[in-house]
Amino acid sequence: MLSQYGCTATVIYKMYKQSNFEIDRKLAVLMLSAIISDTLLFKSPTCTDEDKTAASQLNKIANLNLEEYGLQMLKAGTDLSDVTEEELINLDAKEFVIGDLKTVVAQVNTASIPDMMERKLKIEEAIKAEISKKGLDLFFFAITDIINSNSQVIAIGKTDIVERSYNVKLENNTAFLPGVVSRKKQIIPVLTENA
Repeated sequence: MLSQYGCTATVIYKMYKQSNFEIDRKLAVLMLSAIISDTLLFKSPTCTDEDKTAASQLNKIANLNLEEYGLQMLKAGTDLSDVTEEELINLDAKEFVIGDLKTVVAQVNTASIPDMMERKLKIEEAIKAEISKKGLDLFFFAITDIINSNSQVIAIGKTDIVERSYNVKLENNTAFLPGVVSRKKQIIPVLTENA
């Protein structure tokens, strides 16, 4: 049943409606912001019709230009200039066993992949330190462009699974993955299928 929702705020919105609780503008903006964030402004494959409907209903209260507000909000959330590379690769990192590989799949959202790739050498150093510290077989770091819905991956370790999974050749530990934005739907299942 939960798979019909891409965002917890959509579930909360429905609970408010079912209980006849009033949603004021401030709460509507907060819920709407959560939906925009979780669904990458409705572009993520995790976004559902329920999310879109909830956002539309909430925006009747919030009265925002959704596209403009959403883009500004997403861009504001991607300023990571003050974050160290070690912090960067651990902001949203999850550990999995894929096949027999102890793997970390980490993801960071950006409005500019080229800007993030300027930090590539230091990111790679941080990844190698993490591999050593945790005894990992593979570290998969997705730099996701939330504006254009693509990812650049930096993969270090036993990377043949990455090349098989996405039919790419890693060059200097990196490859471009068009249309890949969701770890839950487009990274973990794809890597698992090719393990």
